Amino acid sequence: MGAVVWVLPVLAGLVLPLAVHGPPVGTSISLVVAGLLLKARQVHAEKPGDWFPLLVTGSTVFALGLGLGAAEWVVDDLFVTVGSSVVDLVRYLVGVATALGLGFWAWRARSAVVAVTAVAYLTAVQYLREAPVEDFGWFAYAPVTADEPAPMWLPPDVASSPELVLIAGAVFAYARLDRVRPWHVLAIVGLLGSLWHYSALALLVAAVVAAAYDLNARRPGAWYPLLLVGVGLAVWPVLTALTAPTWVDPRLEGLPDGAYTTLVGIEMNATAFAVSHVDHDESAAAFAVAAGLVVWAWRSRSPVVFLTAAAYAAAAYLDAAAHPLLLGTWQPPVELVVLAGAAVALATTTAPGAVRTAGRWAGRPGRSPGP
Repeated sequence: MGAVVWVLPVLAGLVLPLAVHGPPVGTSISLVVAGLLLKARQVHAEKPGDWFPLLVTGSTVFALGLGLGAAEWVVDDLFVTVGSSVVDLVRYLVGVATALGLGFWAWRARSAVVAVTAVAYLTAVQYLREAPVEDFGWFAYAPVTADEPAPMWLPPDVASSPELVLIAGAVFAYARLDRVRPWHVLAIVGLLGSLWHYSALALLVAAVVAAAYDLNARRPGAWYPLLLVGVGLAVWPVLTALTAPTWVDPRLEGLPDGAYTTLVGIEMNATAFAVSHVDHDESAAAFAVAAGLVVWAWRSRSPVVFLTAAAYAAAAYLDAAAHPLLLGTWQPPVELVVLAGAAVALATTTAPGAVRTAGRWAGRPGRSPGP
């Protein structure tokens, strides 16, 4: 039971955003990070090294930054600019203290990886605090800071967090323990590149898929196809938002009284019609995916896949019923249900080595495979 405790905070972090009045996004992400750290602790028992303390440090400070970002949103409503400045100063001081602590650890442990990571992290903390933002756009060569809003599908604190440097250092330290794999390179480039522009975070998605492919070779199961489906469903709305046509606001001058209001009404009706068409298409696609998962569950006799399909269909139906084609309403990310199903499937998949060990010692009284 203790080996699968990591899945509980991951499930909570994935399911809570489905609630209309759920917790902030930072809280949900922090829960997922906590669950992944518990899973990393199990891996550290097999491959100990500097990568795990670096990962814990980076993830903890990253979650703290998300919490301060939520506090900044509340403080801004109360004290406007003063509260935001205080929160920014606290985040900067936490970053400097973390860098100094890493430097002391590198000196005590004589670790070059930790030393380089500490210097890079301190540089990123100072750079993101003072770097200006110019020509911001999808292909702009400018850093992402809190002064410029991130896209609607990306929390601002995720794209501009210098703690991603620490996680990149943890990935590099982990790669030193074994041969370098493609997901190591993708993760490091994506983490460091996101400090320059948030579009590099797409490489992290590719790194997750590549790392899951390596894990699937050692622990095959229904979790990997579910992960691919969930990632595809999560990426599709982002691609749709980036490629969707924009509606040009009317800017005609010299119109008689009431004409401008009429133009705005026509534009809103046209936009609402387009959104209605998109919502119908998204609902049909969601139920088609759910039907495909049901067929797959029947063919593979997998109760986890069947429950995932049922939960995904129910979430898609409730989303369509609760938000009946209204422009600008909040829509829960129902694709997180499939990712939650993948996490459950991975937690319930037994490693082949454990099965072989149990079979080898079966039928031998007085013998055990050891701790």
